[in-house]
Amino acid sequence: MRIREDGKHAHRTDTIEQAAEFWNCNKTKALMRSAEFSWRMHERVQEVLAREDLTVQQKQEIADILSIPNTYDIGYKEIVTVKE
Repeated sequence: MRIREDGKHAHRTDTIEQAAEFWNCNKTKALMRSAEFSWRMHERVQEVLAREDLTVQQKQEIADILSIPNTYDIGYKEIVTVKE
């Protein structure tokens, strides 16, 4: 697989190099580890947000903290019904 890093895609070089530094490995392995990490982490975030022992406010705070603007927006929403 080839990833364009020229022109408007030049920012990808820094991102890929940061991943390689973070994982302490080469760029290819870093991209693979990052991809696997992202879907595994997403599953765990959804598992935490499904817990019934957390309040709606706590779940929203967790979602806000773990969201990454323009990259990973959890967008947690829960409908609360109030009985009168």
